[in-house]
Amino acid sequence: MTIFDDLRASHAVQRTLIRRMTHARVSPDNRRDAFLALANELDAHATAEERHFYVPLLMDDAGLAVTRQALADHHRAMTLVDELRGVDPTTDRFGELAKQLSSEVRDHLDEEEHGTFQLAGKLLSKSRQRQLAIEYRAEYARRGAPYAG
Repeated sequence: MTIFDDLRASHAVQRTLIRRMTHARVSPDNRRDAFLALANELDAHATAEERHFYVPLLMDDAGLAVTRQALADHHRAMTLVDELRGVDPTTDRFGELAKQLSSEVRDHLDEEEHGTFQLAGKLLSKSRQRQLAIEYRAEYARRGAPYAG
């Protein structure tokens, strides 16, 4: 397995939790639970990804721009997570912020999967991709992500 396999697995979890959090027919308690699970997943994923995917890309001039963009995306998403923490899931405000977070995360995942991964595949050797996967998984698990694979 390579770092790309692990990142895609986390992306799938994020997409599932986003659907649960934003689905209109889900109860407020289930929306709140999905949000809390998503917040935990995003924290674990972003930390592990920044340390074990983006830092290596940052070391190559060709990886500077995508790394800067990704870090900005992570910051925007985590700012929305922090804002959502104190909002009642029965309110319209929760729904608005949840949709903003959903859009931010989905756009970021799509950019990674359809651009960044291709660039990283050229910059990182296969053996480095496998080593980064091991490091990513360990960090992801340390951060307490319940979905660590």
